[in-house]
Amino acid sequence: MTISHQLSSIARTAALALVGAAISVASSASTLSAQTPDFDRTKPPVVPPPKPLAFPKAQVRQLSNGVPVIVLEDHHSPVVAVQAMFDIGALAEPSGKKGLYNMTQGMMDEGSTTHTADQLADIFADLGNSVSPQGFYTITQNVDKSLALMAEQLLSPAFPQVALDRAKANAAAGLKAAKESPDYLSRIAFIKVLYGEQHPYARVETEQEIMSITRDDVLAFYRDYFCPPNVKFIVAGDITPAEAVAKLNPLFGKLAKGKNGHPPVPAPAGVAATTIYLYDRPESPQSVITVGAIGPRRDSPDRLAIQTMNVTLGGAFTSRINLNLREQHQYTYGAQSGFSFNRPPEPSIFRAGTSVSTPKTDSALIELMKEIRDIRSTRPVTEGELAFSKNSQTAGMPLQFETIGQRAMAMMFLVMDDERLDYYNTLIPQINALTLTQDREAAAKYIDPNKMAIVVVGDRKLIEPGLRAANLAPIVILKPL
Repeated sequence: MTISHQLSSIARTAALALVGAAISVASSASTLSAQTPDFDRTKPPVVPPPKPLAFPKAQVRQLSNGVPVIVLEDHHSPVVAVQAMFDIGALAEPSGKKGLYNMTQGMMDEGSTTHTADQLADIFADLGNSVSPQGFYTITQNVDKSLALMAEQLLSPAFPQVALDRAKANAAAGLKAAKESPDYLSRIAFIKVLYGEQHPYARVETEQEIMSITRDDVLAFYRDYFCPPNVKFIVAGDITPAEAVAKLNPLFGKLAKGKNGHPPVPAPAGVAATTIYLYDRPESPQSVITVGAIGPRRDSPDRLAIQTMNVTLGGAFTSRINLNLREQHQYTYGAQSGFSFNRPPEPSIFRAGTSVSTPKTDSALIELMKEIRDIRSTRPVTEGELAFSKNSQTAGMPLQFETIGQRAMAMMFLVMDDERLDYYNTLIPQINALTLTQDREAAAKYIDPNKMAIVVVGDRKLIEPGLRAANLAPIVILKPL
């Protein structure tokens, strides 16, 4: 038989098999229908209620030097995650050396005084899991070996000069490229406007500062800040608190105390009245619009109402802002809003924004401000919107904490924000208990269209006339960054 005849035979056999399968499925369906005469295909199946969120209890211990160890014990799977959290803020970086923290932390992956980065990579391959100075995820039997490798990198990084030169060149090139992005320009301009030119958060990283970083700078910053009181450990999985301390203490219990990596942050300046700040980006095909203001603290008692209200405003695809600007007017591919909550006592930042084609800049801003005004006045949150907001936040929440790694990361964020360690255990009931009155009061209290900073990055010669004609607010021209 020729090859073509063989292929033809195979094709006929496959076709007959498919026909047979189709007949079998149809027969099964007929049998099912016959056996279940009340089966109504016009009605969707009933969705069962979501599973309750069961987040492991956080058990707090200390190493001999006082370093906290937060343990999430869970013996369902033979895996363990360990994370070292470095609580070092922007104010710790010396003047003229912005970017030093990221540079130092990144360089810790470039080998230790015992092994080069290439040698460590070979060791990780033999071990079966990667290990960084920040932590690892591994099977229970590999915890001791992984901890030893983590300690080696964390306690004795080599900081090789050749790697530092490469890292600085890459960072400077990346920053140069970022400055061509309107999103980057918008983000920097917005922070400068909202916090004030002299605020530490308004410092702009430059290529010159990056290239000025020396190995001595990296070593000094590492010795000062990558130590207590700026380090905490999160351990999750198949391990008890006593075991966790017993394994970590010989490696990290003698870390000497350094400088406080999180000195107090000055209060942001804010804006007294709504103003448009226009940043000229000649020939820009799009405009980036950012509207925002200083918000409440993270420990505000109505924070959950604020977040739930924002789902309606701009926190979901079906939010008012997105449906207006994207679905109704086709000004953009997406528009959103949100509150970025910082660790107390720092305030949060409310921010709404989008990118639109240049000719639609003024029209899009008009609609965006309309939605901001309406949610606190003529079109408050409805019962249907509140129900959707609650469900969108709670229904999928258990899926976010299914794995040991996810739980360890979630706990790290709680520790970083100085939040209650049982936060997740009470979150769903608190959200479900929110009322329409609370949502509406949150909008009226924290969404003030009369005190908004509006930053627009775009081609000034094309968008300024429309913005002035819209008469939304006074216009200030920003100087180039």
